[in-house]
Amino acid sequence: MPMAHCEDMRADDRLHLTDRQARAAIIAAERLGFEREPDLYACWYDHALHDDARDAVAYLRARDPAALREALVAEDTISADVAARRITESGRFTFADADVVIRAAAELDFTPPSTDLPLLPWQLTWEHAGAAVTFLWEQHPSRLAELLGDLVRLAPLPPSARHPGWLV
Repeated sequence: MPMAHCEDMRADDRLHLTDRQARAAIIAAERLGFEREPDLYACWYDHALHDDARDAVAYLRARDPAALREALVAEDTISADVAARRITESGRFTFADADVVIRAAAELDFTPPSTDLPLLPWQLTWEHAGAAVTFLWEQHPSRLAELLGDLVRLAPLPPSARHPGWLV
């Protein structure tokens, strides 16, 4: 579905932003003073990604439409290594998910890096899964979303976000 120009979108139109566009709109709006609800856990920001993006788009439309146009074509605001860590350490990513992403990445000619560390088999699987998620986030994000669904819906985190100890 082609994306309408920002000036053509009405306030009551349902936005159809990709997750990347939603993240970029939020970041652009925050640079201009937009604030999301503070002190939530990271997963709650992820869950509210598109709701927050809708509010950020309205904020940008009112204050700086050019910033909105730029945000809609901007690069992703979450790097692949950060995304892989947040996905694999979410508490919802399982060994079944690990096998799926490793297999999918291998089908796309990805070979996980080797290590000289004496890892147990489960540790090696987890390391390979992290590398596969990183690869898929960078090279095949739609395939990753197809495989993992909402696990890949990541929002940019404000400084006030509450992080579980393993994300800090």
